[in-house]
Amino acid sequence: MQTTVEKKYTVGSYISSYLSNTAQTLKNPRILIISLLLTILVSEAQFLLAMMTAAGHIKNPFAIISLLIYANGGMYGGVIGIAGGILGKMLLMMFLNSIVLGWEMHEKPLGSFFAGIGKSFSALAFKRLYDPAAWLFGAGTSLLIYWICNITQNRMNCAIGAYLLVMVIGSLGKKSSFLYGLLLHIFCGKRMNDPRSAQTVTSLMGGSAAGYLAGTILTAAGIQMCMQIGAILLVPAFLLFVLGLLINH
Repeated sequence: MQTTVEKKYTVGSYISSYLSNTAQTLKNPRILIISLLLTILVSEAQFLLAMMTAAGHIKNPFAIISLLIYANGGMYGGVIGIAGGILGKMLLMMFLNSIVLGWEMHEKPLGSFFAGIGKSFSALAFKRLYDPAAWLFGAGTSLLIYWICNITQNRMNCAIGAYLLVMVIGSLGKKSSFLYGLLLHIFCGKRMNDPRSAQTVTSLMGGSAAGYLAGTILTAAGIQMCMQIGAILLVPAFLLFVLGLLINH
């Protein structure tokens, strides 16, 4: 009698598989050296520029470099500000290293980015109540994540929002991306092969891109309301999700 082994769609197995593949890639000495050098150089530059800012000696062009590499992230805002700064710098390193890995593996990041822009508009093609709920949830949570990474809403830290925006849009344009696959596993599980599930994740990522864009623009404009707007958006997201559950059942 033949037994069928059910495939497990677990988040843990997906992350484990991704880390295993990444470790295999980093066994290439060239990629490993470039990745380590990039991480060390950016980290050192962040530390030096943060010290210059604290001492009040930061001037152009160092102020521009500080803005671009998120050097002041975590300097202010208490414990949450420090935690957000660490998170933001980790995400920035992931972003920079993904560019290096993509370049070494002869990928086309611009192609994925432009495809992601188109996908971000198709994210608004809602087909069921879960889709607008996912869009609002993505926008709300991304505004809160951005607020945590830039809790003082300082213009000198707003570049992290732009980097996160590019990361999400690039992932949206490439279905083999880690972020797209992770969200499918988290929110869809065994239903990930359902086209409707793919649309829901697309809506979620489209909303997330909109949230990071809004957060960056709000900070640049001097409007410190990212946390409030993000929290407000989660309310209709939850209500639409519950309504969707009631209708489907």
